[in-house]
Order: sequence, then C-alpha cells, then structure tokens
Amino acid sequence: MSEVIKRPRGAPTKRTPETATRLCEAVARGLPFTYACRVAGISYSTFCAWRNEDKELDDQLELAVASAVEKRLAVIEKAADLGDTGCARWLLEHLHPQFFARNRIEITGADGAPLAAGIQLYLPKKQLPAVEIEAPKALEAPANGQAH
Repeated sequence: MSEVIKRPRGAPTKRTPETATRLCEAVARGLPFTYACRVAGISYSTFCAWRNEDKELDDQLELAVASAVEKRLAVIEKAADLGDTGCARWLLEHLHPQFFARNRIEITGADGAPLAAGIQLYLPKKQLPAVEIEAPKALEAPANGQAH
C-alpha cells in the first residue's frame, strides 16, 4: 500500500519573518498601519488579526512606532540647535497629530472624561381620523331654507 501525502491547500501563508520585518520597517519610517500593510502585501484585517494573535509582533510594531518618533524628535532637537524646526515639526504634526498637532479635535470630555450629552426625540403628532358628528336635530336648519 502506498502512503497518501496530503498537500496543503490554498496559497502559501504571508505570515513570514520577512513580512513582519517589512511591516516594522514601514511603520518605523512613519507609514500609517494601513499603508504599511499594503507595502507588506497584506490586508489591514489580516494585520489586525496577526497583532491580536502574536504578542511579539505587536511589541515589535510598538517599538517601531516609538523608534520613529524618537528619530524625528532627534531631528527637531538638532534643527532647533541650528535655528530651523519647520521641516521636522511638520513631519511629526502630520504623522502623529494626536501627540504633536497644534490643533486637535477632542471627541471626549476634558482629560478623557465622557461627553455630557442629551438626546431629544421629536415625534410628529398623531392625526386622528376625521369623524363626522351629527348635530342635534334642534340645531339643524330646515331643508327648504325657511325658519320654523
């Protein structure tokens, strides 16, 4: 009897050390996660699943983000020493606006507290069906138009 060899079905996995390295390099350069995924050849939903399943990958990505910020801050410090902070500041403001933008829109209350809000519903008035009411006989006018 010959032994049957089972072959895996479908495309080979993209979850390789090379893909993880490519993701981390793209993130370290300042690409948002969605674009880093495209550069690495995976979907954003796949990326999210990998991060949730693989603590080591998640830690590598967080380190890549932190390294990128540290690198830009070093440029700002150096440029500040030379008197020009415009270029480096612009880069940080646009790559990480939640930390470095001059103007932020906060969708929470002060210091992350929930927003105080109320909701009012305005419903249209119900219209009752028209009902004809007969007038009492004493108030009815005679049919020939003459008074009694």
